[in-house]
Amino acid sequence: MKIEFKKITDFHRGILYDILSDAYSFDKRYAICWNKNWKQADDFFFDNPTIADAYGFVTCYNGEPIGFICWDPRNRPEYVEIGHNGIRTAYKGNGFGKLQLCEAIRRIKEDDGLKEIRVKTNRNLLAPKNYERVGFVLCDTEENNGEAAFSGDYLYYKIRLKSSERN
Repeated sequence: MKIEFKKITDFHRGILYDILSDAYSFDKRYAICWNKNWKQADDFFFDNPTIADAYGFVTCYNGEPIGFICWDPRNRPEYVEIGHNGIRTAYKGNGFGKLQLCEAIRRIKEDDGLKEIRVKTNRNLLAPKNYERVGFVLCDTEENNGEAAFSGDYLYYKIRLKSSERN
């Protein structure tokens, strides 16, 4: 098994959209609700290549792009928030999502003085278990009454970093 984490700019515009569309293809309602957001994210990263390569990456298995993750650093040093995080459907259940998430956490932790890593997800996705397995702790929930209510209530997770304990 050859896993690599590559720069977003090593790929063509549209790859992030393609990965996210595939990752959520198990239920067409996700595309109905989030299609525009996925396209905007793809456009943003390819319009801002320096940001793309500093705050995200594409996960490849045997050279094929199978996943994507990004994070938002704008609230440093208080926290960094994980954004899109998806693995293509054919590769789910094989530990790739955990490897991708662990690599993102490793990179995020390189930011000296950072206090927390946060993420928001939905109850009915597999993501909550994945986040909990790598050390995220549930810190809040919020009822989801919007058009994406089928995805379940919002779950807010965080990892407090050791650097914050020195403050």
